[in-house]
Amino acid sequence: MHLLTVTITTFVAANIISLSLGTAIGWLSPFLPLLISSDSPLDAGPVTDIQATWIASLLCIGAFGGTFLFGWSAEKFGRKTSLLATAVPLICFWGCVAFGTTVEVLYVARLLAGLGAAGVFLLVPMYITEIAEDRIRGTLGSLFILFLNIGTLVSFVMGSYLSYHMTAYILFALPIVFLALFLQFPETPQYLIRRNRVRDAESSLKYLRGYTSTPDHLEMLRSEMDGLLVQVSGEKDSTEQSSISLADFAPPSARKALLIGLVLVSLNQLSGCFALINYTAQIFADSGSDLDPNMAAIVVGAIQIIGSYGSTIIVDRCQRKHVYIVTSFFAAIGLFAMGTHGYLKSQHVDVSAINWIPVASLSFVIFIASVGLLPLTFVILSEILPPKVRGLGGSLCTAFLWTISFLVVKYFPVMVELIGLHGCMWVFCAVCLSAGLFNAIFIPETRGRSIEQIIHAMENNIKS
Repeated sequence: MHLLTVTITTFVAANIISLSLGTAIGWLSPFLPLLISSDSPLDAGPVTDIQATWIASLLCIGAFGGTFLFGWSAEKFGRKTSLLATAVPLICFWGCVAFGTTVEVLYVARLLAGLGAAGVFLLVPMYITEIAEDRIRGTLGSLFILFLNIGTLVSFVMGSYLSYHMTAYILFALPIVFLALFLQFPETPQYLIRRNRVRDAESSLKYLRGYTSTPDHLEMLRSEMDGLLVQVSGEKDSTEQSSISLADFAPPSARKALLIGLVLVSLNQLSGCFALINYTAQIFADSGSDLDPNMAAIVVGAIQIIGSYGSTIIVDRCQRKHVYIVTSFFAAIGLFAMGTHGYLKSQHVDVSAINWIPVASLSFVIFIASVGLLPLTFVILSEILPPKVRGLGGSLCTAFLWTISFLVVKYFPVMVELIGLHGCMWVFCAVCLSAGLFNAIFIPETRGRSIEQIIHAMENNIKS
């Protein structure tokens, strides 16, 4: 029990920063309506609609740059040091929110939040993967999104019951607590071995597993260290044979995997779920729902957590393709229902009897997307990219995801003006249907298959 407890404790400490990032992401929903109102806390008064879209979308620009910065840092300075560094932009974000009095300071704050987001999304799964035992690695890895969503809900709740500045003062402490707690935990054994620090790697592994000096524990330590040495030695040999280049994308399986990855991350963002989470309170206010917008956002946040937990349960128990296709289809139904309610309202039809539809539909969409459509994008992406190009290919896909995310979040309010909220919901509905169709036609099943089997399926267009 002690051995497992040490790993769980390390996992929880690492994910305090995930919780902190979730609060930074969730901050926008309860406070954007305040910023554009006459009660705005800024010296210049309410922000304009254009300024509001920049506040919402600049997080994605920061994340685009952060993807490459923290990718480089993880290899240069190590997983632990780089993960500790992600706390800095998040501390600065809350500092800007707490003490900033102009919209320009909020622009900087959101860029910093994006920088931290890129680091957390990259480094927390990387650190957890490299410290966890095989038997619990999948579960611990999938719980990362759960911590993120809990943080989002915390922001929704605090934003509903506390003031603008009080929320920032309190949440300012989270990344500081992470720094204080995580400093005591070690670098990952794999990284230390890659840097030829074998003795340090052994000490790290001994701490992480809670091994003592008993003969049984020493034997287990030697056995695991031997396995890591062989694994890292194989990686070094592969790297020395040829460094990564564009030629490595020449094989059909690599080209197809990269193209599928780019399409998957595009569909992930064009489904509208990230935009809906950013503008949750505003959407409910505009939809005419009878429920208080901030309370509705809290309901959606809680539903998202339930969906994320559901994903951790089924991700290794059901076929990836089936879960992705089914959740895409049902998300489309929820978006269509919300769009239809909005259309009837815009045509001055009395919808007072069905004003529960916006909350119910959006809650259903976020729940079902959190079960499959959203998390499986990243699971499938990590499984279909061949090992040689996985690092570069993953970075390219992640950077492209943040680019699409910026465009969706920035121009969502513009599209609402042009085609109405109902039109946007119908567009998102069409994208979800397209996502399910794309998966059914082009993506092979990956659950329970080796890398070689997945590459073979890609090359031979095997879908089942």
